Amino acid sequence: MSIAEKMREIAAQVGPEHVYRTVYDEDLRVLVPGKEDINAEILDTFSRIDFTGKSVVDLGCNFGFFTFYAARLGARQVVGVDREKGVLQGCEILKQHFNASVSFEAHDIDDPACGLISRTFDIAMLVEFIGKTFVVENRVAPALGFLERLSERELIVSVQKIYWIKKELGSTPEAMRVIYTDRYVRGGSFYLLNYVRDFFAPRWRMEPISEVNGDEYEKPRKLLRFVRA
Repeated sequence: MSIAEKMREIAAQVGPEHVYRTVYDEDLRVLVPGKEDINAEILDTFSRIDFTGKSVVDLGCNFGFFTFYAARLGARQVVGVDREKGVLQGCEILKQHFNASVSFEAHDIDDPACGLISRTFDIAMLVEFIGKTFVVENRVAPALGFLERLSERELIVSVQKIYWIKKELGSTPEAMRVIYTDRYVRGGSFYLLNYVRDFFAPRWRMEPISEVNGDEYEKPRKLLRFVRA
């Protein structure tokens, strides 16, 4: 059975709702289509991060694209974390296919007893993961808080800078203000990047890796680096 056939079998078992990132082979050929593709701009931006010799944890790794890529960029240890065990089975198949020196673990970051909390890494990542559901369900702060507990040195986060509240989030400014206050809800827009920046301040200083052009609406997600202030 080819690697494409193996991964399609896994994807069928876990269901399309758990294939949120397209799965690729080592030459970036599509193995399983997902909800979000990885394009050249994302790869170029991610490659600006210095992983050399560092330990890395990749939260919400899905099928491990950024886990594997961090290893290719020189990380000495990379742990991909997801709560879906079926997805992690796919990660193990890819790990064997790529002959990659990474590891994968099942953890639920919403579980107060999550064993990952007792460990620290040089870099903790939450990349291409925080999206509309996290925003509307008020899950952004808990995810960022969990991420912060895993590193004293460097955090990597990607978020869409601004969401149109009605069109993209299916919500209302009034409902969003209840969760996020007027500071981040202006007109019909929710300013997620500003919220993430302020969540970490003053403990961490934000250093955008992607180009960020003021308060203009932009896609795709922006890659952000946080270092201790």
